[in-house]
Amino acid sequence: MIPLAALLLAPAASVVGLYEAQQMEVGASLELRKDGHFQYQLDYGAVSENAEGGWTFDGKTVRLTTKPAPRRPSFELVRDDPAPVGEIWLNLEPPGFGASYRLDAIATDASGHRGRVTTDSEGRVDSGGHKLLTIDPLVPVYGTVAGHFVLSPDRGHRLLLRFHANDLGTAAFDREPLVLTPRGLILNRYDSEIRFMRMRP
Repeated sequence: MIPLAALLLAPAASVVGLYEAQQMEVGASLELRKDGHFQYQLDYGAVSENAEGGWTFDGKTVRLTTKPAPRRPSFELVRDDPAPVGEIWLNLEPPGFGASYRLDAIATDASGHRGRVTTDSEGRVDSGGHKLLTIDPLVPVYGTVAGHFVLSPDRGHRLLLRFHANDLGTAAFDREPLVLTPRGLILNRYDSEIRFMRMRP
């Protein structure tokens, strides 16, 4: 293993190589090639993702950009049935996400506050008593926004959605930063710090 501290004083070409994460419950690898191409793989909990594309290095930070850009997963509105005022329901048309995951979302209320809301096993949104004006459902496991729906304040909504996986599992990096430190290349992903250690040039 090559000490990362030595790389801090080296030119950009010296960060070329194969990196792996050596952390509990994390399986990850990153290859930075001399031709400016990278390959990435991460398995962390229920998340499994990969990417390839181009990388740059400015002496402190490696930045990854997925090429070609993946088609992001999305939710399509199939039906919006009325419900009692103040009630919001989010359900997926079969086969849904392919597993019995609930749908959470980012919502905006009448005061302009934006925050995360959860659903119960039947799909009813816990709004905390707030009148919601928009709701952006999140992709289960990955937690990324994949839709935006405007809600009428004068009635409730039973939203039936169709999930389009598209390129789910391909990380949509756009100059994603990995900071070079004595502890390795640090990637902040899924509220965790993934540390890549250089295994070979």
